[in-house]
Amino acid sequence: MAKRQLVLAVDVGTTKVSALVGEGRQDNELAVMGIAATPVVGMRRGLVFEAERVALAIRDAVNRANSMASTEVSVAAISVGGEHLKITPGQARIALRSGSVRAEDVRLVIQKACQVKLPLDHEVVQIIRRGIGVDGFRGVMDPIGMVGHRLEAEVFVVSGLSTVLRNLRRVVAMAGLTPVSLVAGARAAAEGVLGDDDRQLGVVLLDIGGGTTGVTIYRGGHLQHLGVVPIGGEAITADLAVGLGVVAAQAERLKLEYAQIGSLGEGSVEVHTVNGQSVKRIEFAEMKEILDARIEEWAGFVEDQLRLVEWAKGPAAGVVITGGGALLKGMAPFLQTRWGWPVRIGNPKGLQGLSDLSRSPGYSTVVGVARSLIGPQAERPVPEWRSRLSLFMARILR
Repeated sequence: MAKRQLVLAVDVGTTKVSALVGEGRQDNELAVMGIAATPVVGMRRGLVFEAERVALAIRDAVNRANSMASTEVSVAAISVGGEHLKITPGQARIALRSGSVRAEDVRLVIQKACQVKLPLDHEVVQIIRRGIGVDGFRGVMDPIGMVGHRLEAEVFVVSGLSTVLRNLRRVVAMAGLTPVSLVAGARAAAEGVLGDDDRQLGVVLLDIGGGTTGVTIYRGGHLQHLGVVPIGGEAITADLAVGLGVVAAQAERLKLEYAQIGSLGEGSVEVHTVNGQSVKRIEFAEMKEILDARIEEWAGFVEDQLRLVEWAKGPAAGVVITGGGALLKGMAPFLQTRWGWPVRIGNPKGLQGLSDLSRSPGYSTVVGVARSLIGPQAERPVPEWRSRLSLFMARILR
């Protein structure tokens, strides 16, 4: 009887920690067995500021996911986010001595492509294979067995600040987990919601989290750009709290229940003051003014990222928005009007098991992290956390 392939994925975000226990099944499908989210205090834009509180949130989310799945999985893949992430392109070319492409040739050319210069305070998080070419013909999906004279490879080397990663490792260990790999959050979100057709046609994915927004762009089936915008949904909450004179919890409720990009209409809503002794009236017009200012700034940052990729007519598959911030009312119509591209909300798909519980955009990243662990070529648990290229070769050869 084949051994079950159980995996644990953890997404440590700015406002919540999500955990997913899943099982890899036939054809590399992921079955969700347990999933949970816990609010977190002590994270800012993907960075750990209060280790004990973050560790408690991780432990709570993992325990509830394990309890739902009736498992005790403690070896996990962890998402990494934040502005500190750096994306460095690498490329290499080798001669084919045998006249055809062998598996060892692919490994060698990717290893050479990964030999990029990183800042001294950075270490490798993840290697992403962008494309393979044979004799100048790029976009080859499976080059093994092809006849040719030279083999080319392009990769993205994702690195992060060593101090930030050490703090993340520390809170993961404090939560009682053993990490098997790190996965860039923006890339994981893409794996959670995008299909092969989206990647082939060309698509922009915006993963709108609490502290940051991941920007992932595919075209022709290959990753073209991966970036991070330093604004997420938490900034809107903070602006509303300061501008309206309410506490953060009230601002979050106002954002979720009443805020809408574009038009809030006329009217107002009443909230209790901090001491609960009186009532404060919040005008929709005032809320709209605050919301519009922050959304305009956020859209400008995203557009800076979009300009880094040249489009003839824009992404044929349009824009997919996911993450908790995608649920802000009016976001999709606003972007569609602004950019002239079709915009839709992306939910995790292609799941088995408890798929209904994991269809929220807020779970896109943790689903993608889990998918990085399944399949015969996925990474296996290692005794300690390392940032060596050899640990990534199995995944990027897929």
